[in-house]
Amino acid sequence: MTEEVNILAQEKPKIVKLADGKEYILPPIDMTTLANIEKTIGFGLGKFSLKMETEPMTTIRALIYALLKENHPELTLDGVGHLITLKEIKDLSETISTIMAISG
Repeated sequence: MTEEVNILAQEKPKIVKLADGKEYILPPIDMTTLANIEKTIGFGLGKFSLKMETEPMTTIRALIYALLKENHPELTLDGVGHLITLKEIKDLSETISTIMAISG
């Protein structure tokens, strides 16, 4: 028996704890979020892989800033950079991988 899939079901936001110990909400990855990422980082997702090769930390910081900005508009690009250590990158890796797969 096959399981029915509700095509109208929405993806849930993800909560991550950053270096300051506070929890932040990442929006679900949908078309609006992807468009907002492109607008915030200043280039289309088609260039994402190239940017990851040439400027990986700058690109990851911009991506996470773009994601966090939707629910936390008070954050700045530099401020987000200070909230991310290697531990947080590990915790964010699933979201980053999803966006990289979409951009590839």
